[in-house]
Amino acid sequence: MPGVFPPDPVPGTANAPSLSRTVQAQLGQRLRHFYESLALGETPVPDRFIEILNRLDNVEPGGKTS
Repeated sequence: MPGVFPPDPVPGTANAPSLSRTVQAQLGQRLRHFYESLALGETPVPDRFIEILNRLDNVEPGGKTS
């Protein structure tokens, strides 16, 4: 099938599923569009994202929370 690439292997796993290059490209485009709309102030940052970022800020190296 033209334009369809085999999935790239996931580093560190032998049988884990991975995404095809087409799906990776589509996700990348959507993420770029979403980021641009956030950066320009067109879309507010969802509260759930802010909560996740705050929790990540409180995690110390090695997985411990502060």
